[in-house]
Amino acid sequence: MIISKNQWLPALLFCLPLGCSQYQAKPLTEQAVQQQLQTPSREQLTIQAAKIKYPLLEPLKFTMEDGLSPDEAAVLAVLRNPELRAIRDQHGIANAQLLQAGLLPDPQISYTFSAPAGGTDLGMNNALGFGLSWQATALIWRQNKIAAAQKQQQAIDLQIAWQEWQFAQAAKLATYQLIVYHKQQGLLTDMAQRLEENRVRLQEAAVLGLVTELERVAAVSAKNALDIRLLALEQQTKQQQQRLNRALGLKPYEAVTLQQNSALLTQITAATYDALIRDMDNRRLDLMALKRGYESQEASLHVAVLQQFPQISIGFDHARDNSNLYTMGFGVSMTLPVFDRNQGQIALERATRQQLFDQYTSRLFQARADIAELLVTIASINQQIQSVRHAIPDLAKLVNAYQSAIENGQVDVLNYYVAWNSLTDKKIDLLTLELQLVQAGIALEVASGRYHTATDFYGK
Repeated sequence: MIISKNQWLPALLFCLPLGCSQYQAKPLTEQAVQQQLQTPSREQLTIQAAKIKYPLLEPLKFTMEDGLSPDEAAVLAVLRNPELRAIRDQHGIANAQLLQAGLLPDPQISYTFSAPAGGTDLGMNNALGFGLSWQATALIWRQNKIAAAQKQQQAIDLQIAWQEWQFAQAAKLATYQLIVYHKQQGLLTDMAQRLEENRVRLQEAAVLGLVTELERVAAVSAKNALDIRLLALEQQTKQQQQRLNRALGLKPYEAVTLQQNSALLTQITAATYDALIRDMDNRRLDLMALKRGYESQEASLHVAVLQQFPQISIGFDHARDNSNLYTMGFGVSMTLPVFDRNQGQIALERATRQQLFDQYTSRLFQARADIAELLVTIASINQQIQSVRHAIPDLAKLVNAYQSAIENGQVDVLNYYVAWNSLTDKKIDLLTLELQLVQAGIALEVASGRYHTATDFYGK
């Protein structure tokens, strides 16, 4: 029971012996909001990360001096993301619902008073009456209501854990993306410097009449095209940085230093499709949450069926009539299941159960389809990576050969720059493919629910 300030006097005699809850204001002030959104210190993060209790993330020692690693970003997202705080509040709501399900209805007390207002003067006493009644049938479905609330609480906790895992994986992937963008930006910056050197050489050669105007314009166009490409990558990097800050619960322009030596995947050795879908419904947290929700709805439907039967209340009364005669009695009242019979609630609970059943089967079908598609994607990316990795050493040899030929005056600088830029493009392509492989690997872990068996996915 919650008592507001202007209602405390009438309820004081009841609340004092029963221990009623007291209203406590929590104003939505700017100071409270800023305190909630404040970024903790590195020492605080280190302590929180070492004590994290989560079924899919192990406690982690932060060593952010060398930059934020993808695994550290995953833990930090679980600890700090403001959206997750709001999601976790559902646990408190589920606890309140479980408490409410276990509570029996309050007994009802009644008092009547009547005074003679005219007529015969026989029996001039005031009539009084006291009554106490309670709905006894609440005991019949109490255990079913508790079972439904318990299953719903488990479903909510599993759904919260699933949401936390989604945020952790998203932060991990965003970190990998930002690392790759920085590496690609470094390669493009080197290429831009070489193209600028080539443009200057051809400009000087064009003045001396050693190259055609077409060659000079081609060099300028190549440099301008790369500048546009580099600007687009810089803009993409800035946008990705903001996404990462949002995932980590950091301020929009708060600087985050990343661990640049984080290794990317070069190959994924995935388990077979049959192995990945086996017992998946007991691994994926969202499927487990849907199962608990379905079991909760089964209990709720059972409660609705039980409530179609007559609801019985028992009571006692003590009265005095106008003739000063005292009486004590016992009474039983019940509803007659003629019109309502709880038919609407039963139909609603049955339709909800069917909806949950269809949601579960649809999610399971989608998960299996995602796994099959990801296995095809991973196999394709594996082949592309191997092809690019085999081409890079040959291009590197060609660049070295051109460099030796230039020193001996056997080839012009233009061919050397073309070969060097081709090598850089291949390295950028390799980084892109490795990032795609990381993304596919994370998606496969999520789709299959095999979070603790990464060695089944990744080659050594």
